[in-house]
Amino acid sequence: MTQTQKAQFSRGDVVSGKYEIEQVLNTGVLGDTFLCRNRNTGKYLALRALRPELTQNAQDRERLEYGFDQVKTVRHDGLLRLGEIDEHNGVLYFTREYFKGQTLRELIDEYQAEQKSFSLLEACQLVNKVLEVLDNLHAIGVVHRNLNPENILVETRNTGPGGKNVVRTVKVSDVFLADLINPTIFAESYINRSEARYLAPELSGFNQAGSPPSDVYSAGVILYELLVGQTPRGTYLSPTQLRGDLPEHIDDVVEIALAPNAEDRYPGARDMLVDVQRSFSGELFESTGRSSFRTVLIGVGVLVMVLGAVGIYLQIRERPDPMADNRVKDELVRKQVQEKTRIPTEAELEAMVAQHKEMLYIPPGPFVMGRLNQEDLTTASRSEPLAKVREVSAFYIDRFEFPNRLKDAEGNPMKLVGKATWTQAQEACESLGKRLCSEEEWEKACKGPANWIYTYGDTFDTDMCGGGVDAPSVLGDPTTCTSGYGVWGLSGGLREWTATKAGKGQRRVVKGGLRGNSERGSRCAFAVDEAEGFADSTLSFRCCLDVEEAAAPPAEDAGAEDAGAEDAAEGADAPE
Repeated sequence: MTQTQKAQFSRGDVVSGKYEIEQVLNTGVLGDTFLCRNRNTGKYLALRALRPELTQNAQDRERLEYGFDQVKTVRHDGLLRLGEIDEHNGVLYFTREYFKGQTLRELIDEYQAEQKSFSLLEACQLVNKVLEVLDNLHAIGVVHRNLNPENILVETRNTGPGGKNVVRTVKVSDVFLADLINPTIFAESYINRSEARYLAPELSGFNQAGSPPSDVYSAGVILYELLVGQTPRGTYLSPTQLRGDLPEHIDDVVEIALAPNAEDRYPGARDMLVDVQRSFSGELFESTGRSSFRTVLIGVGVLVMVLGAVGIYLQIRERPDPMADNRVKDELVRKQVQEKTRIPTEAELEAMVAQHKEMLYIPPGPFVMGRLNQEDLTTASRSEPLAKVREVSAFYIDRFEFPNRLKDAEGNPMKLVGKATWTQAQEACESLGKRLCSEEEWEKACKGPANWIYTYGDTFDTDMCGGGVDAPSVLGDPTTCTSGYGVWGLSGGLREWTATKAGKGQRRVVKGGLRGNSERGSRCAFAVDEAEGFADSTLSFRCCLDVEEAAAPPAEDAGAEDAGAEDAAEGADAPE
């Protein structure tokens, strides 16, 4: 590392009062990545300190921070989760999940140092796991644009008798970052680095949006490098010209993936993945091939390789998924809803919340309410209404649970109000000129624009929102427990009253938690009902506001307003 590349932080430094630096993990085009420990939770995270020149312009920084907030809720098992973005001593940084492993670049270097080659199976398994991640990103309209071995992480485990079986877990990082950095600055930092070899020709200017075939090109370069130990340059030799033990079909895969024109490549990651798998099909070995390949398949070798190929194919081919059809149904509905939902621009959002900075604006339009088709009945109840598209008018919702302030006037942390009856919650909101949220509003704010099962994604994860109502609840913590609209704590923390009546009598719908089963209770669709006069340590609330009413000027004395609200909630306590 040169003097100009000197790390911004050193071992033992404490960033923002809570992240203790342990070591440098790597140095990349965007800056240094450190292993750090959260001193509050004891958990290890990766912390990326961005190079100052990337965000020295106020517009570039605003672009980065806004984009980060928009994309950090995307979840997939093969993606590294994002945490928070902040600044320390003038250095802008963000945190993400720490994954124990090595970069694919380090794995490639390790093989080359030992003069080993990746087998066809190894190379294709690695690339196919990356393609699965890309396929999921492309399905929601996201293109990586910066895929290379440096941002693919691999964990290798040996299993079975004598550790002969190798199992690899793959995670992809740096999704969206190519879009978050100013294209000109990004290009200046990037163009002289080795990563440029993986960039699709149409992205050389760094200001193009890219498309799924752009990521296919990057995956094709990686596959080629894994097979032959070098990246393709100019008029490159086909893999079988460099290795005689490869099937002819792999040449076709590489040729299509690396086509100079995007329209000549595979249209998406799924198409390439399926074609890669065909490289193991026994029928490919029966066709007439090149002499260089046929010489390998002679005598017993023919039988061994064909049987081996068929066995591998049977192991890796896609098995029937009973929930696949249900996921397709959900995705179709989600897509239709998203197409009908207009997300306001940043300027419009700022204008909408200018007088209500403690609240968040939820745009009008449809959302998918209820239990999704893909939800496993071990976590969802069959008695829950199946998902339907519901229209909801625009509204504001409190960013946090009541009292919706992280600190009081003296800067001391505020306690989350619990043990609130429905009547106390209603009166507290009304004293602020607000109201309790309806069940529909609460669930829409929880599911976010993507209509997730949980506020953070489709897969239950205690790291995102904690242990539910059975765990201690703190306002604004954990920082990862935010929905796509930026609302905190909807899939974590205490249960919350809504304004919606439940059946006959004095009962109201309660959202957001279930004792003893956080996985079920923290789903956005989950609901129970309680008597209006009931209160226990798990019951809290937050307020909503109609957009028409929100247009009125704010009260002159916000402090008096807050005091009135606390009086209205008299009898409610901090949770036990």
